[in-house]
Amino acid sequence: MALSAHAQTKHEIKFSQRLHVGDKVPQLNNSKVLFKSAKDIQLHSNDKVVLLDFFDTFCTACIASLPKLQKLQDELKENLQIVMVTWQDKATIEKFWRSNAFIRENKIQLPVIYGDTLLRQFFPHTGVPHVAWLFRGLVQAVTFSEFINRDNILKLSNEGSIALPSKWDFNDAILIKNMDAKNLLGEVKLTGYQDGRPTQSYTYSLDITSGFYKTTIINQSIIAAYTTTYSEISKPKFILRPERIELLVADSSKFDNFNSFVTPQVWLSQNGISYERLDKHPRSAIEQARLVLDDLDRFLNLKVYWAKKMRKVWSLKGTFHKADKMVTGNKISSSDFLAFGIDMQNKYPIVIDLVNVKESFVLPKYKNLQELNRGLSNYGLQIVEEQREIDVLVFEEVK
Repeated sequence: MALSAHAQTKHEIKFSQRLHVGDKVPQLNNSKVLFKSAKDIQLHSNDKVVLLDFFDTFCTACIASLPKLQKLQDELKENLQIVMVTWQDKATIEKFWRSNAFIRENKIQLPVIYGDTLLRQFFPHTGVPHVAWLFRGLVQAVTFSEFINRDNILKLSNEGSIALPSKWDFNDAILIKNMDAKNLLGEVKLTGYQDGRPTQSYTYSLDITSGFYKTTIINQSIIAAYTTTYSEISKPKFILRPERIELLVADSSKFDNFNSFVTPQVWLSQNGISYERLDKHPRSAIEQARLVLDDLDRFLNLKVYWAKKMRKVWSLKGTFHKADKMVTGNKISSSDFLAFGIDMQNKYPIVIDLVNVKESFVLPKYKNLQELNRGLSNYGLQIVEEQREIDVLVFEEVK
């Protein structure tokens, strides 16, 4: 999965000041503005679409998005005003803009509201980028930055409103509503993407407010819903790369964002699922996870199971011994750590560790299998590319 870069909240958030979609934007005195005159930043009433893009200099995703934002600002200047907003002070921003080569090379000249404490109360968040869409004095949307594009900006400018999936970083206490809790014995609900709720992997706990044992999976891909549930039964010993997934389904694009040109948050808003279950009585963690898997299978018309499948792999083999000569390079704590590190690169076949060495060793940098094996040979080890059966998670539609 994925998700956008996040930065830690720097100020206490009071939700009493939060602005919702449709609310009027208060008239503000924007005196703390860099790179543009403060009087030119009109949030209260503006015939241009105003995007408040909350960021800080620690957020790599925020900085990486600046050239795209600058390009949109230049192309749509009659329709658009992008305003960057940060809690950081004037000196920090000025120094960053002056010293950062990426900022200079891309000629970023977007206005920045610095030292902000008020706007983050109107649009509370814990993660950045975080974007508030304003038009003609009203809040139109609050989204992830991935929804900033030419089509959405022009749609809002031309039509006066827009419906976009909401970004909300806080786990609200979801209470049992519209039902008599005394008579309720349990409930299971599977929905699509739930707008305005943060993503949440598998959780199972007692909800002290309602007295029910609550199981939730919120706004996850189908594959992530299963894998996070399976991890409650047995902790994964490997990275679940695409090679370890087999989709025997009519439309694989609905299951995860593998190799998709659609950005992760946009894809998730179209294909994510949410699962919620209420139980009066507790079960063991493993029993509950198995029950959830059965529910998912039934509701999604799937049969999901682990199976052995032949795949091209890199098998780590040999008999480990200490190096005969001094070796310089990166220290590897164990053979399974090496396998994990190679798998993380997602450039090579899956690595199967057949030596299980718990001693540390040093490997020089490598660009291919030949160079890697040259370093491993100092320790009596080698990687062999071959076909081998490995564990694969199979998603099979029930006909």
